[in-house]
Amino acid sequence: MRQTHVLALTAAFLWSTAYVGVKIGLEYADPFFFAGVRFMAAGLLIIPFAGRLSGYITFARENWKTVLRVSLLQTGIFYALYFQGIDRVPAAVAAVVMGSEPLFTALTAHVFMKHDAFTLRKAVSIAGAVAGVVLLSIQRDFGDAAGLQELLGIGLLLSACIIGSLGQVVVKRGGLNPLYLNSQQIFLGGFMILMLSFLSGEALPEALPLPFIAALLWLSFVSAAAFSIWYTLLKRREVKISEVNLFKFVVPVSGAVLSWLIMPDDMPDAVTVTGMILIAGSIILFYARRGQVAPGEEKEAGELPD
Repeated sequence: MRQTHVLALTAAFLWSTAYVGVKIGLEYADPFFFAGVRFMAAGLLIIPFAGRLSGYITFARENWKTVLRVSLLQTGIFYALYFQGIDRVPAAVAAVVMGSEPLFTALTAHVFMKHDAFTLRKAVSIAGAVAGVVLLSIQRDFGDAAGLQELLGIGLLLSACIIGSLGQVVVKRGGLNPLYLNSQQIFLGGFMILMLSFLSGEALPEALPLPFIAALLWLSFVSAAAFSIWYTLLKRREVKISEVNLFKFVVPVSGAVLSWLIMPDDMPDAVTVTGMILIAGSIILFYARRGQVAPGEEKEAGELPD
């Protein structure tokens, strides 16, 4: 399982770098246009690494329904909400709010995946991590117009968390080639978002300065690499959606730190640091001594030993 943990941490860290990149790109382009171009580029980026082109085409023909469902949930709707949300809040706040996604994923997996029980260890770990997310968020001021826009942004981001958790269930159930699936769903989802850009009347960027191009290239790589890693993990029989998603609690910590370093609008205080410690401690609690069964937990049939 160590390799699984390393891969999960790598994907989480990559995703955490996206908040700053998105905020930079949104200075030069509207949300839907920027997101659509980013994901279409990411889908194309994966093709050379996905395998034979004939297999790629056959996969699309035989699994188009699953590709369509995943592209709607995991990219189209999810990132339409995400980009509209992050356009209204600071990058560090967006990273913190999206850090609640593992909670929604754990609940969704418990409902839809019969071998993904909501165990005592899992419940305690999630509760501690969510408490950390709350501590990172409580100092926001929602008393004026700007604050209401920020509140709307947080609502959009939380909606994205719910949609994304449903998308992961579809991916886990499908058990399909992760590179084929990610390339096709992310390109199709990006195309959907780009069409939203045109339908909503977003203006095309007047110029493409170097910071915008750099942000676009990096974000395209992040989407291609992180989702491919994640789909590879979800395909593994021993990997449970709710458990591997606990690593996403790293995202608000790493994302907030990167935001403060690169875009230092808000500096960390004692409450924020306490929240980060709670998040990190919750992950350590869950994965410490996994070879032993915690009270209230049982090894499920078919689950591999750690």
